[in-house]
Amino acid sequence: MISNTELRRRGGIYIHVPYCLGKCTYCSFYSVASLKTVDWRAFAKSVVNEFQSRVSEADGWNEVTIYIGGGTPSLMETDSLIWMVGRIREIIEERNGRTIEFPEITIEVNPDDVDGRKARAWKDAGINRVSMGVQSMIDTELAAISRRHDAGQVRESYEILRRYFRNISLDLIFGLPGQTLSSLKNTLVEFIRMKPEHISAYSLMYEERSALTRQLQKGLIKEQAEDTAVDMFCLINSLLCGAGYERYEISNYSLPGKRSMHNSSYWEGIPYIGLGPSAHSYDGCAVRSWNLPDVKQYIRKKGLTIHEEEHLSDAERREEMIMTRLRVSEGLNISAFADEFGEKEVELLLKKSRPFIERGYIVSDSGCLILTGSGVMISDEIISSLF
Repeated sequence: MISNTELRRRGGIYIHVPYCLGKCTYCSFYSVASLKTVDWRAFAKSVVNEFQSRVSEADGWNEVTIYIGGGTPSLMETDSLIWMVGRIREIIEERNGRTIEFPEITIEVNPDDVDGRKARAWKDAGINRVSMGVQSMIDTELAAISRRHDAGQVRESYEILRRYFRNISLDLIFGLPGQTLSSLKNTLVEFIRMKPEHISAYSLMYEERSALTRQLQKGLIKEQAEDTAVDMFCLINSLLCGAGYERYEISNYSLPGKRSMHNSSYWEGIPYIGLGPSAHSYDGCAVRSWNLPDVKQYIRKKGLTIHEEEHLSDAERREEMIMTRLRVSEGLNISAFADEFGEKEVELLLKKSRPFIERGYIVSDSGCLILTGSGVMISDEIISSLF
């Protein structure tokens, strides 16, 4: 078990690049669907300026991951990207007066943005991991959610990325409009053939502000039946595990030793600093904060935006620990839970867990509560019952 002191020596930096060429119908993240007036240098300077003003939050960190997400970070002008990442690394090392380890620096990319020049530039920026948003290898399914690429572009882009990177992640979404078990299997077979180090498989969510939700409400599309969604999840798990991937989190699979270090920090309670408009941060203890979702103001104020924050109560911290730890394959460590919240809370947790253990949804193994395969299928119900 990793101690809380060790966790505090690690940290993450998330950079939100909020620009897109167009909005995917399922997306509810903050983004601006226009590049006509983007000043990439001004945006990069604002991100660096924000980090310079907040670098004290990273005091004591020995190991740092960086994740560049969005939006569509692969649209970013490469000189500005290289400068931005380089300055952030310099600032934290200058602050701490020593060399800092950056074992994982990830950029999210769209297949239609990938070419050899950009891939070389991303590598020159120190990026060593690429997460490509594929979602499906069926062109009709991609069109249904307004993706700009097709399956052929995915194959071409993957081959380009493979020339420069030895750590690639591919995203897929299941439960898409018109998707069937057969079409999902075709996507999975293609993923397995490409053999990325990491695969994220997300269930389609109808978010409140998304265009897809509006289509659903108007009766233009139908939501997948719950039984079908369960069958899709089982198919994903069966095929990927059979191909040598391990499911280390409810939605994430990796080859041995290739788990996402940055994303794992969210589930382990490691602190992270969110830079850019709408980016969220966590101090590793009880404070969450976020930037306002306004890129024009962000650049106008050179990254010195007003942070809003919330202080988590003990009950909220307890619920969050249950929720995040049960998502991962190692489960919720009872000893760590006791250290944070005391033996009485452990007794209550074990009492609430007992019915799920008896029904085979949770196992108690090596001092941890772990969801079984059937438990994962009703994880939301289990987790809320343990609060």
